[in-house]
Amino acid sequence: MMKKYYMFAIAMAATVIFTGSNANAANCALPGNASEIAAKALQLTNDIRAQHGRKPLAFDPKLQAAAQAHACDMAVQGYFSHRGKDGSRPKRRLSRQGCHGGLVAENIAVGQTDSLETVQSWMESPGHRKIMLLGRGVDHYGLGVALAGKAYTHGYVWVMVVSRRC
Repeated sequence: MMKKYYMFAIAMAATVIFTGSNANAANCALPGNASEIAAKALQLTNDIRAQHGRKPLAFDPKLQAAAQAHACDMAVQGYFSHRGKDGSRPKRRLSRQGCHGGLVAENIAVGQTDSLETVQSWMESPGHRKIMLLGRGVDHYGLGVALAGKAYTHGYVWVMVVSRRC
């Protein structure tokens, strides 16, 4: 059952990642194995959540679109922040995708090229760890990944958005 779920998540992530979701998507370079990276990050995150008594996160295409759009925007425009160049915050970016969930949280990272390294770095940071382990109805995710581009000279830009289902 879980293997089927992960294969579905990979397919959905690939669809959203490769169709793009904002003006910078056309200029956004993605790792060749972006869908595999996203699926592995989800698996690692859900394994950690299970170890801490949390329910697994499920894929949501609107959360995915918001995460990928922000990853691409940071990579293309050369910045690294939870605040978009247009002043947007995670909840606003999610609203643009037609999702008006309650609690919205976002983890970002840059430089890592491996899902395990990224998830571990989030777990080592108190603020990021809190988001990884959120309860309170948070049960869905989207994860965007892009080549760092102008943001940094190496690695990937990572964005994980968690919320309630859209």
